[in-house]
Amino acid sequence: MIPSTQSSTLDSTPLDVLVHLRNTNLIGEGNLFGAPDELLLYSGGPESDLARNSLLMGPPTMRFLVRQPSRTELPVLSANHSPLSGEIKIQNQLTSMKIDVQIWNNGWHFETQHTGNGLADGLRACESYLSSTNRSEFTPGGFAGLLTYDMVQFTEPLQFRHLPEENETLMVLYRSDRWIIHNRQKDCLEAHSTIEGDTWLTAVETLLSNPIPTRDEFHRPKSVTPSSESDSEHMEKIRRTQNAIREGVLYQLNYGRKWGGIIESPWRVFEQLAQDNPAPCAAWLSAPDLDLAIMSSSPELLLRQEGETVSTRPIKGTRPRGDDAEHDANLRGELVGSQKEIAEHLMLVDLERNDLGRICTPGSVYWKRWRIESYPHVQHMVSEIEGQLRDDCDGFDALQSLFPGGSITGCPKTATIAAIDELEATPRRVWTGSIGHIDPRTSISEWNILIRTIDTRLESGHWQATIQAGGGLVIGSDPIQEVEEAKWKAHALCQAAWDYAPVTTSIHSPRGLNAVSLHPIPPITNTVRQLIESRDVGLIQQSISDAPSPVKWTPNLRLPQLERGHRILFVDNLDSFSWNIVHAFATLGAEVIVIPGRGGPIDSEHLLESLNPTHIVLGPGPGRPEQSQLTMNMARLAFSGNAPPLLGICLGHQAIGLTAGWPLIPSPLGAVHGVPESITSEDETLMMTRYHSLILYPDESTVINSELEVIARDATTESLIMAVKHQSIPIFGYQFHPESSGSVDGVSILADFLAC
Repeated sequence: MIPSTQSSTLDSTPLDVLVHLRNTNLIGEGNLFGAPDELLLYSGGPESDLARNSLLMGPPTMRFLVRQPSRTELPVLSANHSPLSGEIKIQNQLTSMKIDVQIWNNGWHFETQHTGNGLADGLRACESYLSSTNRSEFTPGGFAGLLTYDMVQFTEPLQFRHLPEENETLMVLYRSDRWIIHNRQKDCLEAHSTIEGDTWLTAVETLLSNPIPTRDEFHRPKSVTPSSESDSEHMEKIRRTQNAIREGVLYQLNYGRKWGGIIESPWRVFEQLAQDNPAPCAAWLSAPDLDLAIMSSSPELLLRQEGETVSTRPIKGTRPRGDDAEHDANLRGELVGSQKEIAEHLMLVDLERNDLGRICTPGSVYWKRWRIESYPHVQHMVSEIEGQLRDDCDGFDALQSLFPGGSITGCPKTATIAAIDELEATPRRVWTGSIGHIDPRTSISEWNILIRTIDTRLESGHWQATIQAGGGLVIGSDPIQEVEEAKWKAHALCQAAWDYAPVTTSIHSPRGLNAVSLHPIPPITNTVRQLIESRDVGLIQQSISDAPSPVKWTPNLRLPQLERGHRILFVDNLDSFSWNIVHAFATLGAEVIVIPGRGGPIDSEHLLESLNPTHIVLGPGPGRPEQSQLTMNMARLAFSGNAPPLLGICLGHQAIGLTAGWPLIPSPLGAVHGVPESITSEDETLMMTRYHSLILYPDESTVINSELEVIARDATTESLIMAVKHQSIPIFGYQFHPESSGSVDGVSILADFLAC
């Protein structure tokens, strides 16, 4: 049994409790029970489905560190490659991660080291340090702490140019044997410990039985102007990103701009943030021996796991707060009425469905919730996507699949992570990493995304603070507005750190009950109304209990001929929607073999002989089809008549056109990503989501003399080719995404292909 105690109704905040524990030497410097490291997972604002508990860690006695490897331990990377030009360096496997286990004994001391191939494998290697439990609810004894963004080295198979300095802290997780929990529903404190006869718990019980004093009033810092890049430099990077989008290299990229300067007290800054910018996923972390302190007022959830259920709540789409309730509502209407914002949000919903799809049961992933969340300085569109873990996956797999969050990288995720490395040209460190907890014993986990965060390092006796904020850049971004949006997001942080206002005009900041509020999405356009109805009637969710689990290709994989049913060879071209397509086919009863289009095999004939597929699907992806040799080889083999029925989606569709000798050019009407639009086919009009910058654009004579037949065009201009088929061989190509959340009845199109 785990000892615990409860206090009476709480009249103070968790911050008051932390300071009182610190002043009585029960946590922090001078305590006699463990390390001085502090961790507070703080739910600010009104109680909601996202803000249920605040968690304060007691003094830890064991922690797990990952530091930046030396360059000699990493793959050699050419300094001349440019992901913004489509040059992405893929590794065959994830980078090996070394975890130092440290024990507290009047200081942190090295105990041993574990190695894992990637984040999930590395964390799994440390499970043996957790005590057993038969509980299924939250309990002490799991892992809790920080993953910096630069842990992406161990979650994405990429080679990076701009890495942290050698030995810099990338991860610090604690074995959280002691917690004080603020249960917001009961409005009480619960203290827990896994340590039998823990005198710390006895001392805390005594402390919580008495009134907890409130903290001293915070005094704002002196007004200081932090260093930052210029607005013109910021806008130039936006234009570079848009050029990459036009060339088909990526669809959306999240760029972050930095502000930096010295602050006096990290804790005092966090107190100010908690007061002025309450957020449900806020956090405080202090590791004195690592010269590290983190203050976050994040509103965004990366991952929540409760048993087999996993979910994520991405944010995309931002407006400032209004001067009054009516102005607030008008700004929400402007947000939802923007085609750019809706497209960007829909793109993110599809991306997160994909990331959950990699580790969830086919058919279980669906778009659960969509709303607007208003915070003191900004208001956002927020969705929730949920799924059920496959039997062969756990919370570590879920964390690796979702980290870092797609809302703060871009789409396609792998391509944009590589491009961010080139564009920002410095490590992100803490910003857009995560703070949270995970416990494989109880299958409970919760991690935020470290936006609205101040990263402070003690350098030469001074706390050097860095703030980073930005937004998702798409082809329709207005550089001036994007610069202002980054400043809105940085405003509360800069005010708390330096009493500095980065915006040129005043920002309204409601206080009290109106500071944080939740609002339904107003159905103000036909597209939005259709998306709401689609989600509400469950068209995104396919409750298929016996759908075959996808199979990842390995070099030694050999499969017999199917006696009945369908087996699809799916070529994955680094897209962030690939697993949505895989799930859609699985829910139709097909066995899907997923094989990499880049960095994998290229012998298409040998693959067909060893895997015996009944169908081939050439998946979408960034860049041009020629960058996926397997995709082009499969298209050529299909044209020779020596392959089963073949379907190409977006990049795969373009490979079919190139094989027929058709030109592939930037679309004359501009790039379109995440936009549900009408597609006119031979006998009907379909609503399908488009994601593309390039387009097949043959002249009239080429079309007439081609083996391909155009079977669909865009309904607006009828000038863009949206679908083709071969006149005598079962080859089909779609320049739209039938699996997208914004495509109406798109799965029926995939079912028609299986019937070939």
